[in-house]
Amino acid sequence: MKRTLIPMLAAILLVAAGCGRNPLYFRMGADYYPIDQIGSQWEYSIAGGGTLIVQVIDQTERGERACYRVLTGADYTYWIANEGYLEFYEDHRVMFNGYEVPLYQAWVTWLDWPLTTGYSRTDSASTFAVSQGVTISHDWLRTSTVLGIGTSPDGRWEQCYHLVQDETTINWIRTPGFEPETTVVQRELWLAPDVGLVERQTADSTLTLVSYTQGN
Repeated sequence: MKRTLIPMLAAILLVAAGCGRNPLYFRMGADYYPIDQIGSQWEYSIAGGGTLIVQVIDQTERGERACYRVLTGADYTYWIANEGYLEFYEDHRVMFNGYEVPLYQAWVTWLDWPLTTGYSRTDSASTFAVSQGVTISHDWLRTSTVLGIGTSPDGRWEQCYHLVQDETTINWIRTPGFEPETTVVQRELWLAPDVGLVERQTADSTLTLVSYTQGN
């Protein structure tokens, strides 16, 4: 029995020693979206001027599930951090004749872990709502793809996952005088190990992480 244990222990120690030097083991053990620690705060600079603060406020319930509430500027978002995936509460609404009409509310997997280059995920919804006797249709599609692994654009963060998200939303108030309203957004994201989002680029804005404070 002792002769069997010695090689096994040696192999375990060798793997453990290699984890600290192997980027793959490092990424597998890192948290690329740490939103499950209350009090965590990210401060971003906005290209052209301004600052955006993102903070994990507390735990709450949304869509009949326990989750973390995150304050982004003046808006709240809701997240669930699981061991193998990250979920986001999609809450899609439209204004019609002075009223806010809910169109789509559901928990959607935002990313699966661990990420790999070439990974791609598509989520979509096709639904409708009736408000004031008028039907409003809603079509939504988002595809997230990992382009590669590298350093963030500002050079501060290594072993980042570089992703691109293509998102299309079509709302159509089906009554005379209204045409389908289509919104297309592409985002490039850089996620750093044990920090999360360190840069986000769209056609009209860029957010760059200035500081990160880990919560409890």
